[in-house]
Amino acid sequence: MTITTPPDLLAHWTREDANSHAAHTVVVLPVGAFEQHGPHLPLATDTILVEEVTRRAAALVPGTVVGPSFSIGSSDHHLPYGGTASLSTNTLIDALTDAVESLLTSGFASVFLLNGHGGNVEIIRLVARDVGIRRKAFAGSGSYFQLAADRLKAAGAGEIGLVPGHAGAFETSMMLAIRPELVRLSSVPHRELPTAGWAGPTAYHLATPAPFRAPDGFSDSPDEGTAERGAEFLSICVDVAREALADFAAVVIRPEG
Repeated sequence: MTITTPPDLLAHWTREDANSHAAHTVVVLPVGAFEQHGPHLPLATDTILVEEVTRRAAALVPGTVVGPSFSIGSSDHHLPYGGTASLSTNTLIDALTDAVESLLTSGFASVFLLNGHGGNVEIIRLVARDVGIRRKAFAGSGSYFQLAADRLKAAGAGEIGLVPGHAGAFETSMMLAIRPELVRLSSVPHRELPTAGWAGPTAYHLATPAPFRAPDGFSDSPDEGTAERGAEFLSICVDVAREALADFAAVVIRPEG
């Protein structure tokens, strides 16, 4: 019997596909969120973006397949704005852990959690680390906007706002490039650039009593975003995600013999 290459999406595989290919396949799970994104972007923005990056990157890396998305993440800090569904930290850790564990039990070589939401950053690392240790298996994790940080900075992404920010110029640009019909152009807001520039990253983590420090639920000026910039940012994010997945797959999937 001829064994054909299965589809790029794990959801379209059969169990026969899994029996034939799982041992030499890394499942890439997109991890997003469902939360308010200002007055102009859809609630599923983080999930839409990470799914697009994941699909494009995995299609370029042999031995990887895109698994089911986690479309609800850790978003409690957005609840006061409305339009948000969120999982608690422990619940999300448990859900992701169960997903990774079950895929490993099903015979897949490994799982890589590719994240697109800031609130999930620490969580995916903990899940991959603990599952890897407990199962004595390979498990990977990374956030595409962190993987691409240096190249996005070199491309000038930080000159128009925060990267990734929240519902600001970066995400608005990406959405205009990927799903422009979902961007409510009539509601795209403007915010003046602060005199001191955008706040940079710090060496410590700051937890505040406020739900989301930026007023109105977005981090910088979304009207600085363009589809052209978004296409450039997307290309960079896909390329660095591809590099990370190829690196990971080369370690996990060793040639036979």
